[in-house]
Amino acid sequence: MFCSECGTQNPDTNQFCKNCGKPFQKNRQAPASQSAGVPVPPVAAPSPAQPAYYPPQPAVAQPVMAAPVKPAGNMAMSVLGIGSVILAALSWFRYPYIFALLAMVLGGVVLFRSENRKSWQAILGILGILAGLACIITDIFYFTIFPTPPPVLT
Repeated sequence: MFCSECGTQNPDTNQFCKNCGKPFQKNRQAPASQSAGVPVPPVAAPSPAQPAYYPPQPAVAQPVMAAPVKPAGNMAMSVLGIGSVILAALSWFRYPYIFALLAMVLGGVVLFRSENRKSWQAILGILGILAGLACIITDIFYFTIFPTPPPVLT
């Protein structure tokens, strides 16, 4: 079946032209009494449609994407995580409140600034927080946890 609008050949099952979208009119059969005596002139097939020509579009410069900015370096998070653990270890020997609080602060910074919560930097931050907290709790309750023996009088 050819489209009467643009001349494109379409399958007989189409209801619309695949080129221009014009709906096809169903050929209704005339009653037998009218069509028997009237000869139908042959219809010449229309020439195939010419492909549509679209002029070339001017080249549009694509924006140049900069390299993705890497968040604060993993090296900084590594140093802070290691520092947190070292401060937590030092808090068991000298200045427990100062070193433990610094270890907990550094561990919190590492934990909340790291991209992956399961990275080794985040694990070091958690260890620093826990070790610092354990040192403070131990220092507060030292005599309850480790009672001094009663003095022996002779």
